[in-house]
Amino acid sequence: MEKNSKWYLALICLIGVVIGIVFVGVLTSVVHWAGSPKFCGEFCHSMDLTYVAYQKGDHFRTGSGATAGCSDCHLKNHSNEHVGPIDYVALLLDKAHAGSVSLVGEIQGSMSTHEKQLAMREHLAQEVYDQMIDRNFSACRGCHDVEKMYDPKRPMLAEIHRGFGPESEKKVDCLACHPTAGHNYGYIIPRKTAKTE
Repeated sequence: MEKNSKWYLALICLIGVVIGIVFVGVLTSVVHWAGSPKFCGEFCHSMDLTYVAYQKGDHFRTGSGATAGCSDCHLKNHSNEHVGPIDYVALLLDKAHAGSVSLVGEIQGSMSTHEKQLAMREHLAQEVYDQMIDRNFSACRGCHDVEKMYDPKRPMLAEIHRGFGPESEKKVDCLACHPTAGHNYGYIIPRKTAKTE
């Protein structure tokens, strides 16, 4: 087959397409695996205490049977089911940043024990909270269409959430009312009680 023939060029294009499809498939699989609760909680040792708190949180097992994973809440655009190519690139950049922070923590050993993880918890929680505020809780609103919520036993539920839908630009703070949605440390950290004399 001659290098300048149309069959040679077609073969090169076909090989390029196949390599591209395999690359995208592998990349997507790695991103999903590296953002799964099993990876974050069991493979990444600096998150094992956080994983226990996640298992006690409201999103681990919901009334509907759905489970929100780590990436659903912590990665930009992950909970949005209509992600386009630009949004997916932003998701990958967000994943790369989060992964590099965790990797540095693993290498430094700054969160290698439960005591160190608890010492860092307040700082890390504030970082996540600031990120969610900055993103206007888009991760929450990517999964919850709160404008359609209706419970005949609690009719005020829909009224309270009016205007907080996924398309709304209204500023919200989901954690103000739902502080244990993602992680519930109440089972891990004993509550401080007043000493009785």
